[in-house]
Amino acid sequence: VWENCHLFITTQRKTGIMNHSARRGEKSELAVASELVAQGYSVSFPFGHNHQYDLIVDKDGSLYRVQVKTAKHEEGNRYYIQVDADKYDKTHVDLLAGSSEEREPTFFIPIEETSGKRQRVTFTDFDQMGSDASRQRSHHISDYRFDEAIKRV
Repeated sequence: VWENCHLFITTQRKTGIMNHSARRGEKSELAVASELVAQGYSVSFPFGHNHQYDLIVDKDGSLYRVQVKTAKHEEGNRYYIQVDADKYDKTHVDLLAGSSEEREPTFFIPIEETSGKRQRVTFTDFDQMGSDASRQRSHHISDYRFDEAIKRV
């Protein structure tokens, strides 16, 4: 069985059939893990692909299950992750993480705060937002750093 598996993987690599989307996802997972480790957290990867989460983050003995998504630029300083909010729930995932290929810091959204198909966060400075109402509904990055997001889990 191992020989067949090894042959299949080797053939995929040689022929270039590797899934670009899967590769991008792997890069996002590693980028989020690297960023969290640099901030002093312990990060683990679950074994296998049968989990709804990609990372386990240890903060002072509390474990958080994180599903990583590649964030896309929308307009201005806004980024979003494309994810069906109904696909995940608190019994399987604590946070969704958005990692941009453009090197913006990762944002973390508690699963209970998700709705719809797109989860958005803005990186615009508060002083550049027009009104208090804009600031209140902005989903500003300051509320979606790991330390801030886990307070709402």
